[in-house]
Amino acid sequence: MPKCIDQGFPCQNPDYLVYDGTAKKELRKPISTDVIVNQSDYCQHVPTNKKHNIGDLDHNLFLKPLGQRDGVYHLWVEYDECDDHETYTMRCVYVGKGPPKTRVDDHVKTKWPDSDALYVTFHECENRLAKYYEQLFLDTYQFDLNKNENEGKETLFAVWDEERFSLGTHLNEISNLSKMTSTGDW
Repeated sequence: MPKCIDQGFPCQNPDYLVYDGTAKKELRKPISTDVIVNQSDYCQHVPTNKKHNIGDLDHNLFLKPLGQRDGVYHLWVEYDECDDHETYTMRCVYVGKGPPKTRVDDHVKTKWPDSDALYVTFHECENRLAKYYEQLFLDTYQFDLNKNENEGKETLFAVWDEERFSLGTHLNEISNLSKMTSTGDW
């Protein structure tokens, strides 16, 4: 029997029925929770302190690919790993909207515990839709670091494969930015 079944964590099929059902009722073309949290264009481990930094690279370099785009972002911690399915189940602790580079930088400085590794996902969309999606997440799920308007009771999980968990989606771009920083070509 797989470890995930014994321990009861959702390593294969997290339940997004409530969120997706509400979005289907209220929007003409909703984006599914799975697309936003498991298939987002930006997914990256972001070092937050000396313990998690890679050499001299701090969190700002890892956030640079986000720029000032609009959308909805999530902050994640590792919940559990399933060796049988080679997946990582992540638990979301914060949802936000707006330009994530600036906002996540502020969260790292003011809210993020030094002991936790930070993973960030970002789904780009128009500001009006980002406001809707953020509020629907807050109405559906409970987030440790969201204090205002967080009425949700469920826990938001994501399930990532080894590559997404370990390398993220922008490691090559971050590596190139790092080279530019070290050579002064910035």
